[in-house]
Amino acid sequence: MDLYTLSDTFLANEVIDEFVSAIWTERYSAAGDVQLVVPATMDNIAKLAPGTRLALRGTKEVALLETQSIEKNLLTVKGFTLVEFLNERYAWARNATSSAIDARVIDYSETNSPGEAIANLVSLMVINAVPFTSTWEPANLEWEDDEILFLSLGAVDTTGADERFTFPIGPLYDAIASVAKQASVGISLYLDSADPDTGYVLKFTTYRGQDRTSDQDVNELVRLTPQLDSLSEVKELHSIANYKNVAYVYYKGEAYVRYADPSAPVPVGFDRRVLLVNPEKAAVGYGGGAYVTAPELSAFIDNEAKNALANYNYIHAIDGQTSPISDYKYGVHYGLGDMIELEGVTGAISKAQVTEYIRSHDQTGEKEYPTIAVVGAET
Repeated sequence: MDLYTLSDTFLANEVIDEFVSAIWTERYSAAGDVQLVVPATMDNIAKLAPGTRLALRGTKEVALLETQSIEKNLLTVKGFTLVEFLNERYAWARNATSSAIDARVIDYSETNSPGEAIANLVSLMVINAVPFTSTWEPANLEWEDDEILFLSLGAVDTTGADERFTFPIGPLYDAIASVAKQASVGISLYLDSADPDTGYVLKFTTYRGQDRTSDQDVNELVRLTPQLDSLSEVKELHSIANYKNVAYVYYKGEAYVRYADPSAPVPVGFDRRVLLVNPEKAAVGYGGGAYVTAPELSAFIDNEAKNALANYNYIHAIDGQTSPISDYKYGVHYGLGDMIELEGVTGAISKAQVTEYIRSHDQTGEKEYPTIAVVGAET
C-alpha cells in the first residue's frame, strides 16, 4: 500500500513506509476509515499526529487522522474519510411559517430526488451558505466561517422519484448519511486536484452504483457462484422471525396504515405481520408542531412507515468470500455501490450491493476485497 501524508494545501508530503499493519476502508453510503499500526518512534508520532491528512495511491479519497494511541512500542492511529468531517458543521434551516423566536431554527426539509436533496443541503451549509436576514438575524450561524474553503459540488445523482426528505437539526454528516443509506445513494467528499501554483479543489458528490443483476440487460451480469469458484465459504440463512409487512403509524391520536409492498395484494391471515410505529417527533416547523396540509402529513407518515419497515425484512441471505481467481474483478467488472448477484449452494440467488472496499497490509501481505450486502432474494 502506497500511503503518504498531505500538506495543508493537499500536496503530497511524507511517505509512510514502515507500518506493521494498515487497513483502508471506503464505503458507499457512509464515510470510510483507516487504521495504521507503526513503530512508536518520535518521527512517526509527529508525522501521524491527529489532524494529519492521509492519502492512498489509487483513490481520490482522503483520510483525516483523529486518534493516536501507544502501547508496547507501537503507535496506532485511526481516522476517517473527509466526508465525516461534515459532522463538524450543523444542518438547520429557518422556519418560514412562524415568527416566534423559539421556532426560528428548524429541521431542513426538501422535496427532490435523494441525491439532489443531500447535495443541496451540503451546499447550503458549507459551500454557498446564505445568512438569514431581517427578523431572522438572531438565528444566524457564522456562515462565512463555516464554509469549507475550495469545496464545490461535483456530480450530483438525480435519479429516483422526488420525495420529501427531512434532515434533523444536528451534525451535518449524520443527517445526510441517514438519508443516503435509506435511499441507497453514494456520498463522497474527495480531493479532485492539487497544484502548488493553482491550489487545490475538493468536491462533494452523490452517485448511484450500476445495476449488474439479471433484472436488466444494459450492463454485463455479475453473478458470484461457488460452482465457478467466484464465491467461497458460502453460508445461507432463511428467516421470517422479524419480518413485518404492515405498519400502523400512530400519530397524534390517529392510526395510519402503510404496507411494505403497496403494489401487492393486502396481506391477511397468517401472511399479515403488523408493526406499530409511534413517532414522538412532531414535524417541527409546521403550524406549531404539526403538518398542516394533507400532502405534508401523508409524506411524513410514508417516511415513518418506510424507515420502520426497513428494519423488519424477510431474510434470505447468502454470504461468502469473493475469490481472487474469479473472472469478475473489482474496479473492472463492478464497483462501489453496484448491484450484483450471489448464488448459494441451494441455487437460490440473492441480489447484493457492494457497500465497502477494503485494502489491508500486514505480515501476511497485501489484500484487497469488497464487502457485499444482500438486499433481496429470489428462488
